[in-house]
Amino acid sequence: MWPPVKLSLRNQDSMTRISIALVAVLLAACQEKLDPQVVALVGSDRINLGVEMAHIVPQPVDPPFEGEFEVLVTNQSQDRYIFPIDFGAQLLIYSEGTDAWRQVDNFINYLPEDGSIVLEPRSEWPDNEHLFSVRPAFERREEDTRLRIVVVGQDELGEVVGAYLDIPLND
Repeated sequence: MWPPVKLSLRNQDSMTRISIALVAVLLAACQEKLDPQVVALVGSDRINLGVEMAHIVPQPVDPPFEGEFEVLVTNQSQDRYIFPIDFGAQLLIYSEGTDAWRQVDNFINYLPEDGSIVLEPRSEWPDNEHLFSVRPAFERREEDTRLRIVVVGQDELGEVVGAYLDIPLND
């Protein structure tokens, strides 16, 4: 039988710090790596940092146009973000048959063409979020499984920011 180990307060503090450091390292290791194609589309690695996107599933009583997806873009940072009127949206379709993403057009035209959308800091709710729709224009293939929506904007200093969201393409 091992002799009991007596921990002093100093040892407990050290153990707590080590435990916190290990948890932080594990969380960092488990985070999803950025897709190089998304980094290239955005032009920055500031992706999904401060800008969040969520797919809004429509109510059954009010179906959208077939193939249209509503997305809520939210600024969770302390900075103001500025996006073009179409959020700089770029649409990609993932095909399991080719194991690749292909870019497709957005059927929706946003007006005014030279307009912009300002997402205020999160403290300015509800002015920190905006709902918009996309409608990918593509001929659906059986092996197409996901739609990726990428948005690109900038902060007030002109630094590029972006976010992306993957939506399963269910039948």
